[in-house]
Amino acid sequence: MSEEKNKYCPYCGVQIDYKYTICPSCGKPQPKIEGIPPTHAVKRKNPALAAALSLLITGAGQIYLGRVLRGVFFLGTVLLLGYLLEDILTFDELMIVGIAFSVISAWDAYSIAKKINE
Repeated sequence: MSEEKNKYCPYCGVQIDYKYTICPSCGKPQPKIEGIPPTHAVKRKNPALAAALSLLITGAGQIYLGRVLRGVFFLGTVLLLGYLLEDILTFDELMIVGIAFSVISAWDAYSIAKKINE
């Protein structure tokens, strides 16, 4: 009788294993449930690696951290802006916009990784 036990995160509402002490989706600590020892901990993420991935490919750090939609949003935004501004800005100006989004994405990935590891 191996029934899988789950609970819902009170912060983001995602269904998670009842033994998790930190929600893998939002990174918030979970309230303790009486009589259930916490045995599953979320794997620690490397903030420097997350930032480096986002510098190389905008949004890749978020995907590494499990925030796939957020990573796709960053990548899609930079690609869409590049397409829309192609006729307005010079190549050098487009590169500056792309680098700015990569830096913002790297900072975001670093911040998320630090929050997950707390």
